[in-house]
Amino acid sequence: MSSTSDSKPNLHHSHKSSCNNDSINLLPNSLQSLAEWRVDKRNKFCVQPEAWLTSLNKLEETRVDLIPLNPTIFRVFPRIDILHQNIVWQLNYRSVSFIKALTRAEMPGGGRKPWPQKGTGRARHGSIRSPIWIRGGISHGARGPRTRFYMLPDSVRLQGLCVALTIKHIQDDLVIVDSFDSLPSGEPKYLEELAECRNWGFSVLFVDVTDTAPVNLFMATSENVAFNIIPAYGLNCFSMLKHETLVLSKDALIYLQKRILAQLYRAESLQKKYKYMDNKEILMAEGEHDEDEFMTPFV
Repeated sequence: MSSTSDSKPNLHHSHKSSCNNDSINLLPNSLQSLAEWRVDKRNKFCVQPEAWLTSLNKLEETRVDLIPLNPTIFRVFPRIDILHQNIVWQLNYRSVSFIKALTRAEMPGGGRKPWPQKGTGRARHGSIRSPIWIRGGISHGARGPRTRFYMLPDSVRLQGLCVALTIKHIQDDLVIVDSFDSLPSGEPKYLEELAECRNWGFSVLFVDVTDTAPVNLFMATSENVAFNIIPAYGLNCFSMLKHETLVLSKDALIYLQKRILAQLYRAESLQKKYKYMDNKEILMAEGEHDEDEFMTPFV
């Protein structure tokens, strides 16, 4: 009896391990396995997206390999409204208004009564800095600093990343290289000639898996404001749409697919205040000693 119980898988333990922060490590590390992970192969309309793996050792494009991509990330419906929500959110959460309208108490002057209370025939006033006067104080005005920060739902941000990556890949603006270390020179002119020879456009975003860029890539992009480097964990919709071409390293592509797939298929909510699984054991334990065997506790 004990051997039978030991052979059964611990479903609760496996569920908890897939929900914690280490769930990314459970995903495969190869590009072929990531491209086929959670993909419904019975759907004949689901096409496997592919991209060329190139190298930076020459000015001309040298194709090394043809690598598959996950259709859950690189073949989603191009929702322009989702992109618009992400762009507006990124533009708004950084803006802070420091406008501060002065009240009648903060305006200089106005301590003297402009004319006597009676005898002049004019309306009575006590100060020239009253809000009803021209050049007077402002009542109920803006009192900065004021921010328009709000939190966009995690599902919308994830969908925005997938839509932006899909658009870049379909428009042939997604370039995948084997490594940025293969760049032979750190001269800015060499990188500009390489971008012109490969038709990358005027603005290029280089994405690496770490926040420490190779020396040649850093030196080549230091003088050109249109060539920027960003780590994979900081990739966002605004940066992708701001640049014409998105250049990913092979390690950055693996990292991005693992992170996005882990967040898309995680079992619990990304919002901590809505985590139901953290309180499920406590709620279920409340009815352990319940004497009524017909009415189980409602969870």
